[in-house]
Amino acid sequence: MAIDDLELEVVREFDLIFQTIQSYLTRSPITPSYKDALWGALARFSPRQNELSKSNLTILLPLYSFQVCGGRGEFHREISAAWYLFYLAADLMDGVQDNDLRLSYSSSADSPAVWLNLASGFFFIADALLVQLLDRKANIESAQDILRAFQEKLLIMCDGQQQDLTQLETTLPDYLKMLEKKSGSFFSLACYAGARMATNEADSLIRIAEYGSHVGKMIQILDDLEDWHQLQKREFREIHLGKWRKTLPILYTLDVLPDDEKDLFRKTLAAVETQPEEVGQLVDYIDRCGAAVYT
Repeated sequence: MAIDDLELEVVREFDLIFQTIQSYLTRSPITPSYKDALWGALARFSPRQNELSKSNLTILLPLYSFQVCGGRGEFHREISAAWYLFYLAADLMDGVQDNDLRLSYSSSADSPAVWLNLASGFFFIADALLVQLLDRKANIESAQDILRAFQEKLLIMCDGQQQDLTQLETTLPDYLKMLEKKSGSFFSLACYAGARMATNEADSLIRIAEYGSHVGKMIQILDDLEDWHQLQKREFREIHLGKWRKTLPILYTLDVLPDDEKDLFRKTLAAVETQPEEVGQLVDYIDRCGAAVYT
């Protein structure tokens, strides 16, 4: 598929997803002001549709998984719309957790609570869209299986997020397990749910789910690598300091350094949070260990 064709496919898929969400909101009994707030957040945090990036290409995963597993005819956009809403809800909740600058435009003292409430709205709209599969002419057995998959995979993702939030220092093996639970499970879900509308053949579903898991883990590793490149360029103010300790280059460095140097590295890492001029020493440590190459 040519790049122009892929761009058109992304735009078309976003349009259909937004139509699906808007159709539900139109029928919903919630107040117009809350509908406007939900729609505004959706528009604000959705990636630009006419740019190819990992943020918007992933929206094609359910549809392409349906097609690659032999799906023909209508694809139920409730699956893609629900998965995308869960994606946005998780992104909003992470943003509140990390004091994301994207959420700081409002001077309202309760803005974190507002963002969390909007994220909750996205969760429940997504769930309602999935329930609609049972009312459509979709295969009931497939629809029930997809609902179970969403519940199970999202709970596993929450398990990984709990691990991320509660462990002060994470080892490299723990990080990789957490990556599997969070990003791996979530993108595995996108592929599995799309494919399940096309087939119930176990081997095909296992393989497509594994593919989605690898995609999810690679996306998170790319994010860590982008953080590392910002650190190298001394653009570290754009990286939330609390996340440094749980990025792949940092954890790899801690894993391979001798014990005596690990303590020095930890002190350097702590110093950078209050003394930004120490960032050069931190970069030297990580470079010397080959962490960027490993990532």
